Amino acid sequence: MDPYKYLKIRFNPDGSLYRYGEAPLLPASPAGEPVAVAAEGDADGGDQSPRRIVVHSNDVPLSDAAGTGLRLFVPSCGHGHASRLPLILYFHGGGYVLFRAASEPFHNTCTALAAAAPAVVASVDYRLAPEHRLPAAFEDAADAVLWARPHAAAGRPVFVMGSHNGATIAFRAALAAADAGVELRGVVLNQPHLGGAERTPAEAGSVDDRVLPLPANDLLWELALPVGADRDHEYCNPEPMLARVGAARLRRLPPCLVLGRRRDPPRDRTRTLVNALRKAGVDVEDRLDGAGYHAMELFKANCAAEFTAQVSDFVRRHSGAVAGAGDGDVVGMSKL
Repeated sequence: MDPYKYLKIRFNPDGSLYRYGEAPLLPASPAGEPVAVAAEGDADGGDQSPRRIVVHSNDVPLSDAAGTGLRLFVPSCGHGHASRLPLILYFHGGGYVLFRAASEPFHNTCTALAAAAPAVVASVDYRLAPEHRLPAAFEDAADAVLWARPHAAAGRPVFVMGSHNGATIAFRAALAAADAGVELRGVVLNQPHLGGAERTPAEAGSVDDRVLPLPANDLLWELALPVGADRDHEYCNPEPMLARVGAARLRRLPPCLVLGRRRDPPRDRTRTLVNALRKAGVDVEDRLDGAGYHAMELFKANCAAEFTAQVSDFVRRHSGAVAGAGDGDVVGMSKL
């Protein structure tokens, strides 16, 4: 297969990438989008009608120098209470090369999560490779952590979360938070996109994978890693990364929820990461046996519902009751 055609990308004469097959970019919705959420106490699919929650979204700058921003999602829950909503820093997927915070699948994911948790979701529009190779996305994650610092300092429950390569960015964000003294309540890593020069059994069997075939996977890493680096670089291979980070630094991480799927090509690497976290003493919940392939929550409604429920449950359990400002009190939301 031609991985360029599969990913629907080609190089422009100036060396930038032309992405011609991406999902539509959705505008922010300051007026709000209605979302149906299962009624409280109806998790088992009873006869109660779902609640409808309106989720407002708006784009705000993150770093003028880097040209990055955040898409903020704030639910109008209508609960009549004054407790602060958790804040989730979210990093979208796309192999470091594709998609934006405004891309339809990830916009919809954040809208659903904001309504279901409920939480304020700050989706980070980080820089993409190959125009901005790693560690650019990790630097943008560190900027996002500093943006969230006032909320953590004020007692708001703050989480970092990512899907696919965004999970790897979220992991780096969690380390940056620990280094900067920003208290996190939890980390959610959904199908981390990891690799290595020597094929794992899962990778070797993914040549014709329906979502992340091996040639496309290799190309994404080639475009994302620093020029001249191979897949054993610490930005790709969890083993050298974990060795560099060290157990003492890992031990400072908050509780982690790690999600995986039985047919996900990076699943063996995910287990390496989970084992290292657990060995270092991190409180890890791993659910690595989800049905289907890589990123199925973007394509299948039942997988999306399961994913949203898993994350929402984790966020609620680790948020606790925090008294303070009203719903939507988050930096930048005054622009809504």
